[in-house]
Amino acid sequence: MLNIIHTPLGQEHPYEQLPEERFPRLPLAGEPFTIGIVTRPASAAAAVQVHYSIDGSTAVTIPAVQQVDWQQKQEEGVGAEFLERLIRIEQDVWQAQLTAPAFGTTLTYWIESEGVQSEAFTLRGEEWQADDSALPGIGIHRTEIGQSSAWPILERREWLTDGEHRRRIRLTFAAQPDERFFGLGERFNALDQRGNVLDVRVYEQYKNQDKRTYLPIPFLLSSAGYGVYVESSRWMQFDLAATVPDRWTLEADLGPDVGAFTLHEFSSDDLLAIIAHFTQLTGPAGLPPEWAFGLWMSSNEWNSQERVEREVQTSLNHGIQPSVLVIEAWSDETTFYIWNDAEYDPRPGAEAFAYADFRFPAAGRWPNPQAMVDWLHQHNIRVLLWQIPVVKILDQAHPQHEADRAYFEQAGFGVREADGSLHKVRPFWFRNGYIWDVTNPAEREWWLRKRAYLLDDLGIDGFKTDGGEHLWGASTRFADGRRGDELWNEYPQRYAGTYYDLARAKRDGITFSRSGFVGSQRSPLHWAGDENSTWEALRHSILAGLNASLSGIPFWGWDFAGFSGEIPSAELYLRGTAMAVFCPVMQYHSEYNPQKQPSRDRTPWNIQERTGDERIIPTFKEFATVRERLRPYIWREAQHSASTGEPMMRPLKLWYPAASEYAYYFGRDLLVYPVVEPGVHQVECFLPVGEWFDFWSGESVAGNQSLVVKTGWDRIPVFTKDRLLCR
Repeated sequence: MLNIIHTPLGQEHPYEQLPEERFPRLPLAGEPFTIGIVTRPASAAAAVQVHYSIDGSTAVTIPAVQQVDWQQKQEEGVGAEFLERLIRIEQDVWQAQLTAPAFGTTLTYWIESEGVQSEAFTLRGEEWQADDSALPGIGIHRTEIGQSSAWPILERREWLTDGEHRRRIRLTFAAQPDERFFGLGERFNALDQRGNVLDVRVYEQYKNQDKRTYLPIPFLLSSAGYGVYVESSRWMQFDLAATVPDRWTLEADLGPDVGAFTLHEFSSDDLLAIIAHFTQLTGPAGLPPEWAFGLWMSSNEWNSQERVEREVQTSLNHGIQPSVLVIEAWSDETTFYIWNDAEYDPRPGAEAFAYADFRFPAAGRWPNPQAMVDWLHQHNIRVLLWQIPVVKILDQAHPQHEADRAYFEQAGFGVREADGSLHKVRPFWFRNGYIWDVTNPAEREWWLRKRAYLLDDLGIDGFKTDGGEHLWGASTRFADGRRGDELWNEYPQRYAGTYYDLARAKRDGITFSRSGFVGSQRSPLHWAGDENSTWEALRHSILAGLNASLSGIPFWGWDFAGFSGEIPSAELYLRGTAMAVFCPVMQYHSEYNPQKQPSRDRTPWNIQERTGDERIIPTFKEFATVRERLRPYIWREAQHSASTGEPMMRPLKLWYPAASEYAYYFGRDLLVYPVVEPGVHQVECFLPVGEWFDFWSGESVAGNQSLVVKTGWDRIPVFTKDRLLCR
């Protein structure tokens, strides 16, 4: 039987579209658009027609054109998560060209082929309309911080409307010729964002993030001496003098409640004060425990107790003291709360386990998790376990998961579709699983109770709260009554925050999160997500950390020298390590390697073995020693950052436009110049006014000058205002 498929919004992927969608999804009045159509099975339709009418007028019929080269175009242009689905489906793709209806009128169209007719689809004409009157329901609040009179100059206000509903607002501001723009969350593309268009949308971009981000924050900082925070969780976009050179614009979805949109403007001659005020307004930042500022070690290959203990012991044998161990591959990756190979009697889905309920066979991967955690604690190493906010779908039998899933369904848990059915994950990662609804108190309690034994009985120290970017679909529903377009940005912040509250209530614990939003500083810590081991990724990761810091996220790190693919070169590994010494979180980590051998672990001993460069371990050990010696300073600066809202990483370019975009202050007294290119043996460094000391030699250096600093693989240029900090 012929099946005609046309879904105007598709899966609502933030950046990519399926062939059966409308292009663009929501065209403006009078704008040409394309209707994408899929027919299945392939070759079942000889011709396809589209019928349309305006406000009930006589229907017009036009032919759709078959896209014979569609498969090739998809393979060349679509993302990996869609490609797998697309190339396995036998279907034909058709397109028809229409024009969006005039303002206030309604276009109705339907599709027909071989006597089969689709449902009718409607599209109402929308256009931008200027409005110079007061903005009803829109709140604008101004806060002057210290001495300043700089404010964003609003020049134009517009609504996107169909005559009945205002769907979006656009505000246009003046941009001075020399004005620079910073912030907007963890951005990998640049530091000064002038000339870019950036949206605010949580998204999992697997490597090569460019302008996409796991952690968007609608806070814009201007070098002119003002900041703008948009108090909204919905989609928005900042055009920072990209379209019009002397203007920047904010475009934002409004949803049914126009009053949910509030603009906060801050003004100060001290840019740090603006950041601090924003961070405190939306925070304050949680202060991690002191042990979080030591060396972290992790690898997705460490999937057994024997492997974990072997790697940790190797580190200790080399005189490299870790402070935190992250174990990703610990669970059955089905329930995400039961250890691999653990034996137990399945329980009703409503119930939770205690540690004593499990039996750990000697031949299993984790014969004694309690002994392992105790051993790690005896060596002053804290333990974090990996988590994900999804109830998976399985092909194989798993009695406990089946009981949990059945209870989840029967209890009315989970994010829902508009029709009340359970929403299923649309992205490739954990596709078709259910999403944990963090707004449901009963659901939170049930979810966390199943994991409580890990803290109560086993004594772990927190969770790596991975994911959180799974939510697509504007019309999805949450238990608190809100829709997906209000929660898709806020969700990861609430997810990590729930785990953080659990870890803090049970122990002096932490979370370590990839995604986030406004307020994520309340549940530290964060890392930059997935990256290759390349020089380009090194540069992008540093920018991501600096942008996150300027956006109110003070406690940040990255998988230094990259975690994915082939191992880094010896030079790249040591340059990444050197930068990470002067970073809030110092962690190495590596991705799962299906080939197993050779190992792709980012441990210094594996990098030394793989590269054959015998400088790796001794140089890494020295860097780790420097980090340990700096721990009192880092702890002092972390306390200052948490109490004031000021960032720990402060790009020099914030005050000196000609400075390198990679140079930054680490805390108040260290100035760091990472080496971000291969084969570099000397770096030009600018020092601001004042007396400085070379961190490595203690030599006094006058400020207000640029100087060329030689740099071997065992150091990067670092300067300090406090001679006592010198190595």
